[in-house]
Amino acid sequence: MKIINNKFLIKVLVVFFAVSFASCSKLDEQVLDESLDTSLMEDPANAPGLVNPAYANLRLLNEFWGPWGLSEATTDEAMFPTRGTDWFDGGIWQQDHLHTWTANHGHVTGAWNVILQGQSRANTGIYYLNQFPSTTEIDGYIIELRFLKAFYIYLANDFWGQTAFREWDETDYSVPPKVMDRTEATQWLITELKAIIPLMKTKAEIPYGRATKAAAQTLLAKVYLNQEVYTGTAAWDDVITQCSAVINSGDYTIADDYWSQFQYESPNTEESIFTFIRDESLSLGGGGVWNNFTLHYAQTFGNINSCWNGGCITRTFWETWTDATDVRKYDARIMPVTGFNQGFLVGQQYGPDGTALETRDGSPLIFVPDVNLANASEAEGIRCIKYAPNPNTNDQFTAGNDFYQFRISDVYLMRAEAKLRGGDAAGALVDVNAIRLKRDATPLASVSLVELYNERGFELYWEGKRRQDMIRFGKFTSAYSEKPVTPDYVKVFPIPQSALDVNPNLVQNPGF
Repeated sequence: MKIINNKFLIKVLVVFFAVSFASCSKLDEQVLDESLDTSLMEDPANAPGLVNPAYANLRLLNEFWGPWGLSEATTDEAMFPTRGTDWFDGGIWQQDHLHTWTANHGHVTGAWNVILQGQSRANTGIYYLNQFPSTTEIDGYIIELRFLKAFYIYLANDFWGQTAFREWDETDYSVPPKVMDRTEATQWLITELKAIIPLMKTKAEIPYGRATKAAAQTLLAKVYLNQEVYTGTAAWDDVITQCSAVINSGDYTIADDYWSQFQYESPNTEESIFTFIRDESLSLGGGGVWNNFTLHYAQTFGNINSCWNGGCITRTFWETWTDATDVRKYDARIMPVTGFNQGFLVGQQYGPDGTALETRDGSPLIFVPDVNLANASEAEGIRCIKYAPNPNTNDQFTAGNDFYQFRISDVYLMRAEAKLRGGDAAGALVDVNAIRLKRDATPLASVSLVELYNERGFELYWEGKRRQDMIRFGKFTSAYSEKPVTPDYVKVFPIPQSALDVNPNLVQNPGF
């Protein structure tokens, strides 16, 4: 699943750290212990490696302290309560849940840096690839980087409603990058994605983990899906067109076995449209902690016996799960080696040998739905395991599970939403039930926006989609699980102060 040779990637990353435009935000890059060999950028044989830094940066997006955390810990799908002296961290996790973040919030600043760094690395790759003679191979790499640049801009536009932006050939870094507002960035994304989609390769034409035509079509569908939020103008027919193109390609299939996608060894990838590659044997930064932060101190997997007892779901989200037959709620296949299930961990917890686990004070370890955000006990909060851990791991900071950014089931649900909002309730019902029938969930007789919203939660929980969904369905600022009603301005995050300090073209979002 690796894209290119790792040793060469390290050398390329060093050069990228040196030449990427840091003026989008204030970044402190750690230069790796390799010689700075700019001749790497002069040999067309090295072209594949010039694509890799922008891909490698994707690994940083799905961390619980980064963009994934901002997409989940700010919603009803995840919260990180303070447990005695654990998980307070200056109040940052409570601020995520209560929507009281500021321009100096560490998670917001970290997410900005990661996303703008990704845009920078894509730009730098495009610049150097354009120095080589045009060939089919070189031109293909440039198109991939244009997609990745668009993906990073999409994230910035969604999180902050504006983004710093440079063209790939703007090399005077003494000039701060311009800033696109939300409407401008949305239109740029539509224009750019329409331009590159005909030039991109299909799933069969490009290695697993690389950007495909379907990935670009799905990203364009995402832009259209949220266009009413971004610009005030809906584009439901355009969502349907792009989603139908992906579905009708025949390259992607709804998995018969939902949990087969989330196993550690040989996961079923028939749904995967755009995937972030992880490899436990490589240590290029970024961690990859998927289970440690939610499991209790007494729970173990592989050789890891120091879990952190943090994140859980909220009672509000738990109460949406009313279908007892839905397999997405619980799967026991990993229990013989871990003692815990995938899905939601609720009730008495056990070790791999069947021993009933206890809290540190000797009480039974029974996970319960209610959670006190400011003062939770060890066992409060239902835990969530989406990706099965490596049962033989020795490294708690580098999970090897590949992360699905776009899956075909999401595409079906996007099309269903667009159909329903556009007046085609019957068509929406067909798409929703196509998913539910595969999940052993009771087929719906009709579908409403509330049911569709809930269905997205059932299918995509803890996959980094919830904040965007809650905003689109008018749920984000409402009260739930100790969070009061919050003002509309929190639908975008504040521009980090560190970014404002170095780019005078940025303007703080209203309310912050």
